[in-house]
Amino acid sequence: MRKTISSVNNQLVKETCELKIKKYRMAADAFIIEGARSTEEVLNSGWDILRAFVDLSVESDRVQKIADELEAIGVMVFEVKAEVMHRLSDTDTPQGILAVVRKKACELNDFNQRNAGLLLVLDEVRDPGNLGTIIRTADAAGIAGIILLEGCTDIFAPKAVRSAMGSLFHLPIRNEQNKKEFISWCRENNWSLWSSSLEGGQSIYSEELAKRTAIIIGNEAEGVSAELLSASEKRVYIPMPGKAESLNAAIAAGIILFECVRRKLVTKSIDVL
Repeated sequence: MRKTISSVNNQLVKETCELKIKKYRMAADAFIIEGARSTEEVLNSGWDILRAFVDLSVESDRVQKIADELEAIGVMVFEVKAEVMHRLSDTDTPQGILAVVRKKACELNDFNQRNAGLLLVLDEVRDPGNLGTIIRTADAAGIAGIILLEGCTDIFAPKAVRSAMGSLFHLPIRNEQNKKEFISWCRENNWSLWSSSLEGGQSIYSEELAKRTAIIIGNEAEGVSAELLSASEKRVYIPMPGKAESLNAAIAAGIILFECVRRKLVTKSIDVL
């Protein structure tokens, strides 16, 4: 039988609410996901689900089915009043179900299990909505994985997790990677390092991808950092015949990734992504 929580002052509620803040996520090595879709995705992912909360006021067969599936694998599910779910949620309109998930680590050498592939590298991307959208786009493109360099926003921040819409659980993501170590790793493991840059580069539509290519997208205001530009074998840009000076980081990432997808479809190559 499920336990019911009726007070916003419940200790477990307080501990879960703290996970909206990065320092508490780091201490607990856990984060929050919200909504039926994300909970379904994590259920099928193999990630460790620590606990879940279901809003008593929400009448949804889908939510109840998910709650039953969580209990079937040993996850403690708590039924909570609407005001408790509002306290737990990071949104104005909670979706009826919320879960706490243990973080999952990915190491650089995990990407070396493939002889070929495309990595997306993010340099100080600070907007969590952009970050989540980039993860979702990369998932759709079917790339080998994502590397977040130090200075990026927290991948486990509530807005980033929501924007990823479950894609966080679909592909390997290396978080908070030191830049110098990353550059050395690329050189030692034959990953060709490319940077997106409006200055001194070639069109993304004319450059030939290496079997192992890591493409860096810079932050929304300043682009790729000087250190990474200097270390890159190539600089590429997206031709823009209009008057806008630049593109949103998520849009730029999407264009570059799906140019790679297009090449794979045209050439029927298995080595592109």
